[in-house]
Amino acid sequence: MDFDKFRWSFSQWENYDGCPARWKFKSILKLPSSPPGPAAARGLEMHDRVEKYITGHRDDLSPPDMMFGDRKPAVISPCYIPIIDAYRDHPNGDRHCEKRISFDHDWSINGTRAKEGGCMTILDAVRVEKGLVRIGEWKSGKPKDRHKDQRSLYALAGLISYFMPTDGRVEVTTYYLELPNESPKRLKVTGEDLPKLMDKWTSRAKDMARNQICAPRPGPHCNWCDYARRKGGPCQFGR
Repeated sequence: MDFDKFRWSFSQWENYDGCPARWKFKSILKLPSSPPGPAAARGLEMHDRVEKYITGHRDDLSPPDMMFGDRKPAVISPCYIPIIDAYRDHPNGDRHCEKRISFDHDWSINGTRAKEGGCMTILDAVRVEKGLVRIGEWKSGKPKDRHKDQRSLYALAGLISYFMPTDGRVEVTTYYLELPNESPKRLKVTGEDLPKLMDKWTSRAKDMARNQICAPRPGPHCNWCDYARRKGGPCQFGR
């Protein structure tokens, strides 16, 4: 694939890192896939609830009276309300909620959509202080290993968007809103970290774009993959 025209996001990289074949079937060949399952739909609902609360379109964070499959909506622990309120009450014009930022392959900002090629990011919540940008990421469910990778990409987005070429600090924090006993995970970076973050994600993007084979990476995910053989899909795995 022509790297100059290659468009990607963290979710695409996450899918690729889990199984290159599944990423190819979904994002390159654009084969049909199932709609979001109950767990994913539940997480999307929680994000929507927090976004509307921060932007003043709803007055509280109480969950709706509905079910997602056999699971109830995510209940946000009271210990996180002050943290979310800090984003709601911070004197930003638009409170920077669900902030879309697109970059070209040289990591220059090119608007809110990657029109030719580059990376698209969507930051759950941002608040800017003097010399410091705080980025909050809301999660339903438990921590995952790839949340660390997400923090590093969003830290890169924060440095470029607010401080490049001047120096500043960015903190990206992942909050597990249903789990009061799960400590938030945080990444702190400064302008000195910019080159290595750029190199890291440029290398990963090039790996995705230039992989002509996209071999399957079998594992437990084969049991629910839309493209598994047992579901009539094109993959040789997942019987």
